[in-house]
Amino acid sequence: MNTFRNNYILIIPIQKGIQTDEDDDIEADDKFGEMRWIDMDVDFDSTIEKFLNNNEITNSEEEYVKNFRQKSGRFLGQSKIKQTPEVGNILLRMLGEYKYYSRQYIENIFENFYEYLVPRVRESSTIYSPISSEKDFTRMNSSYFYLQKFLEINNLSNEHAINLSSLYLEVENKYFKKTLSHYNEKNKSTETNQKKEITKIYNKLKYIDTVVFIEDFSGTGDTIKKFLKIAAEMVKDKKVIIFVIHVTERAKNNIIDSFDEFGYKDATLKFENESKGFFENYEEFKGDRIKLLKFEKDVLESEHPLGFKESEALVTFYRNCPNNTISSYWWSENENWRALFKRKNKILDFFGEKKIKELYEAILYNLSLIIPKELSKKFEIKVILYLLYLNEFPNDVEDFEIKRILGYNDKQLLEQQNNLLSKGWIESQGNLTSKGREILAELKLSKVDFSDLTKSKSLEAASDSLSFDDEYIPVRYK
Repeated sequence: MNTFRNNYILIIPIQKGIQTDEDDDIEADDKFGEMRWIDMDVDFDSTIEKFLNNNEITNSEEEYVKNFRQKSGRFLGQSKIKQTPEVGNILLRMLGEYKYYSRQYIENIFENFYEYLVPRVRESSTIYSPISSEKDFTRMNSSYFYLQKFLEINNLSNEHAINLSSLYLEVENKYFKKTLSHYNEKNKSTETNQKKEITKIYNKLKYIDTVVFIEDFSGTGDTIKKFLKIAAEMVKDKKVIIFVIHVTERAKNNIIDSFDEFGYKDATLKFENESKGFFENYEEFKGDRIKLLKFEKDVLESEHPLGFKESEALVTFYRNCPNNTISSYWWSENENWRALFKRKNKILDFFGEKKIKELYEAILYNLSLIIPKELSKKFEIKVILYLLYLNEFPNDVEDFEIKRILGYNDKQLLEQQNNLLSKGWIESQGNLTSKGREILAELKLSKVDFSDLTKSKSLEAASDSLSFDDEYIPVRYK
């Protein structure tokens, strides 16, 4: 429990035996130490009120901001801040400038952007695409998630979406095979074959005149720049609109410069909000920057002090926190540090380039290695997966995501929800009940991340094909 008095935060230790899951990762002396007041130069109450008002948060159930005043008090009352109180003042001050994107806010943003698009594009010849990761085109990132969210909010079918990275990889793969088969032929012949393959594949875009890319955040612009480079051959002669929910000034300039660099004839960058790095905006806090940088490097041992490439961003989305954000808020690799907006490094890969069948096989096989064999037929597969999903994303359930995972339509999803509700395994708002958590515990799945189940490293041991048409988990004798 925390209470507040002007510029002080009262940290009242949690009594042994009554701490919640939310408190599991607090350092021992924070849990059971003596009650103490933490002196802050910045007024705590007014700063937290500013954060809540600026981001229009009232009684939110979203994971990051539920009971935000209490969470912030615990965050700023940690022993590492007690040892360096000036850092606590910096982090509190920055919360007054922090941008939080709630689910409702993002839905409003996507509705408004689509209203902007409608009179400016021909729907029949417009496609929407995610922006793939610069490190691995086949890996799903947040752009895939927010593209699906955009389509859902505006009642657009998946037929309106295409992954341009897929076309690029298709060309690369065919060219590679063609190069091998013509290894002993003249280079000119190989180049001719390559051009034919490129033309054939890119003809899929023949009747498209507008391509809209959806992205949630850009801190440096590097990912979008590299994507624009590989996409140029496909779409540089078309109308291109890149929509980013939040962009830094540094990223904006980088992206706009890329349009000319890669020969785009009609490209536009649109965004909801733009920001500079915090210390770029406040030169008077230059000394604080040095202190915070040292704290994140030496005390937290962060791999990205002040955020990735020192972006100094202050941004969190309801589903995750970008690594461009100042890392004190999200870095969780130090076991003695409790992040306020803990970053989720694992992403459900159901909208990326992995084949659904392969994902299902991985999930089923990995479940068979965890669930006790005597319980393998006690619960249906899709019931287990639904409970696991709710366990991993409390208060952040997305219908389009769980429908994709389970292969459900709206009617089937509603039937499953009613079924779980009638058994008392979920509550009326859709979250897990204690009974639902007990089932996961019985199956040894309480600590299992849904995203871990999609890993295919164990699949080589499987001797037969597994199908989601099966109702129960196949037994594996280990």
